[in-house]
Amino acid sequence: NTVLLALADQYAWYFYTTEQYDLTPSGEGDTLLSQIDTSEGGIKILFCDTKTKIEEHSQLDFVHETAVALAERHPDLITVEYVNIWLEPAKLESYRTSKDGNEITIDSSSVIVDYRGEFLVNTAKSFYILDENNYVVSYNGEETFIASMLRVSAPEHPVAYFTANHGEEVPEGLYRLLAFAGYNVNRLDLSTVRAVPEDAGMVIISSPIYDFQKSAAGSSYVSELKKLENYLNAGGTVWASLNPSYVGKLTRLCEFLATYGLTPEEGTVVDATGSLPGSGGYSLILDYTESELAQRLSTFASKNGRRTVLSQVMPISLGESAVATPEVLLTTRPTSVLLSSDGKEIESGAKNAVAVSHMNEGDGKLLLIGSAYLAATDAVNSANYGNRDLVYALFSEFGETRVPIGIPSVAVDRTALENLTTGEANAFAWLAAALFPGAILIGGLIYCRRRKNH
Repeated sequence: NTVLLALADQYAWYFYTTEQYDLTPSGEGDTLLSQIDTSEGGIKILFCDTKTKIEEHSQLDFVHETAVALAERHPDLITVEYVNIWLEPAKLESYRTSKDGNEITIDSSSVIVDYRGEFLVNTAKSFYILDENNYVVSYNGEETFIASMLRVSAPEHPVAYFTANHGEEVPEGLYRLLAFAGYNVNRLDLSTVRAVPEDAGMVIISSPIYDFQKSAAGSSYVSELKKLENYLNAGGTVWASLNPSYVGKLTRLCEFLATYGLTPEEGTVVDATGSLPGSGGYSLILDYTESELAQRLSTFASKNGRRTVLSQVMPISLGESAVATPEVLLTTRPTSVLLSSDGKEIESGAKNAVAVSHMNEGDGKLLLIGSAYLAATDAVNSANYGNRDLVYALFSEFGETRVPIGIPSVAVDRTALENLTTGEANAFAWLAAALFPGAILIGGLIYCRRRKNH
């Protein structure tokens, strides 16, 4: 039993809790769901096993309860169905291939959301938020279902392109939020394309280490930064987050940002009183400015007193621009201090941490975040921070997408996660209870026999 428990704990073989959690839908997504057209049929949530098996499943029990509750809350929109994947595989055949021809893996723990033939196949694990050790942090079934419904019912999906080949770091949390907001996600090597693709809803520069190409004066060569300039002039949105540790190496990118009135400054902001306890003053709690846009974002991101947090913050200075109008969205607290790279205090006072420039002609927008932490996985997964809802609000503001904003997750005990039903877990336990003693017995007999022969 000790060996079995150790293996199960190490490899996350189970999801078990004796706690009773309230999985009643919050209602935060009702307005979004009411916008889905039901004149030619609603949304079908399809489980790939019998109802009994689903209710016994260590993960899907929660998911099934949420699906049924949503169907009861929206009977004209949502229905829940069950297909036994073992006895009726043909009924799931249409879901095994995506529209672009890629094969989709479906098993008994898959959960399919279908709207008029547009569908999304979720794994059981996608309904939970996990930490780096594969342990459950919280259950976010309501958000996952509503995000899936919004995605399959959307008439089109803009593409979020992450720039590549500059040492960029793409947080898993940001990738997940983009998918939940209805974006398709792809990489973009600006050095190999003639221009930013026309289907781009957003271009994301995520914490690069190496600088971007810039055309020489008078050159006809269209460099990486020139392609971004053309994209902004055509009404595109660029999202840039920078790490203070590398900003000194990004001179060409910083010059590019400065032409739009946003200049990254070297140094790191700390705050002994306006930061998270135990962070050494480096994880800062931010304040929203009084601008109309900042207050609109704050309405969504500060619900229930949640605050936006950035770590390793680099200040942003605003300057004059002939092509754009910059504005500050979030600042550090007045008690913050700017430190040089060698740890010396430069000055004190509130610093600009997140700012945006609006193109004077057209709808182009350039968002600059003086930290790589806004959409870091632990930041957007925490129910204590407002980072996730701020990112959603920014998507909604700049990308004109429908996002599952404000939908709470359910914090659960720190438990492991795996696709085991109760029956399978019991069978595995009985097998192990017989296997381990049997192996020891056989080994002992072989050992004794060899000792006797010698």
